[in-house]
Order: sequence, then C-alpha cells, then structure tokens
Amino acid sequence: MARWLFLLLALVACGGDSTPESDPAWDALFVQEGMRIDTVGVRDLAQSDTSSDYPGVVIIDRQFTFPPDATGGEVFAWEYYAQSLNPIKLIVVKFEESGEFIEIIGESEMIVPERKGLNRHVLREPIPIALGCMMGVVQPQEASIPFRKLTGYKTLITARPFQRPLMRRDAFAMYGWRYALRVFWRQKEKDNS
Repeated sequence: MARWLFLLLALVACGGDSTPESDPAWDALFVQEGMRIDTVGVRDLAQSDTSSDYPGVVIIDRQFTFPPDATGGEVFAWEYYAQSLNPIKLIVVKFEESGEFIEIIGESEMIVPERKGLNRHVLREPIPIALGCMMGVVQPQEASIPFRKLTGYKTLITARPFQRPLMRRDAFAMYGWRYALRVFWRQKEKDNS
C-alpha cells in the first residue's frame, strides 16, 4: 500500500500541472458581451503521451479546422501542454487557391512556456480567420508540445524551417499525431432582429 501511495505521489510531483490556475483576467476574456466565443483543438490537453526529438518542426492540424461560421472572427488566445521549456509559436494557415501552397494568415510572437504543464497565452494582436483556416505550431528547437498517436488523425508536419508568407504543401508529410494544443476564437454575435 505504501509503495502505491509513493508511486502516486511521485507521478503527481513529476508531471506538469494540467489544472489551470485561477486567473480572473483570463476568465474575463470569456464573458465578453455581444461576442460568441468558441474553441478549436484538443479538449483535454493532458492526454498526450509522446514527444518528438526532431530539432525543429512546423505542425498544422488538419483534423481540427475552424467551422464555417467562424468566418469573420479572430483567434485571440491559445493554450497548450508543455513537456519542456523550448520556444514555440502559434500559426494560423490555409491552403492558397492552387492548393500547392500553405499560406500564413497570422502568427503569435515566439514564446517560451512559463512552466511544464498547462500554459495559456493571450495574443498581442488577434489573428483573423476565414473558411478553411487551420491552426498550427512552430517548434524551432526541440519539441515542447507533446502529442498522442491516433489512427486516422491528420496532422501535417515538416522539419523544414518555417517560411512566410507561403510554404510548399509537398514539404509536409501526414502523421496521425494529435498535439496538446487548442485556440480560442471570437466573433461578434449576429443581430437576428
């Protein structure tokens, strides 16, 4: 019994915190009058169990895309689970008309996670979104954000350096890796009167 208790305490102490701290400024973002607020991405960020040892990757989540009614909205915040404290950057992208290139719509500043476990960031400047937009992340050094391998999941990944405003689609390979990441978007509610 004592051995099991010790193992449980060790797991809790070694793992990052997946429970958000109380933060009134963060909570206030989600009660803006006249705004519809929603999220795209993983609901339980602590479910990831694998990390990559690639020295730098660009990741685009094809599975979690913005819904059609998000058009005209904006990404204003994001959260992720960090296994290490290496720099990362959120990107919002879409395929350009020919489908041969991925166009960068907007990006956050490069940040270093504040802690292992759950991290939250409000963007300095919101990123506009439209039909077909996808979220992604740039990890220029060793990986910070873990993933979970899922059959049938669609994530585009490349080890080539991040390029703007366009990246060739054929530089990416498709993996079944779901990263511990989600973004929050908002849009003014439509007046139905």
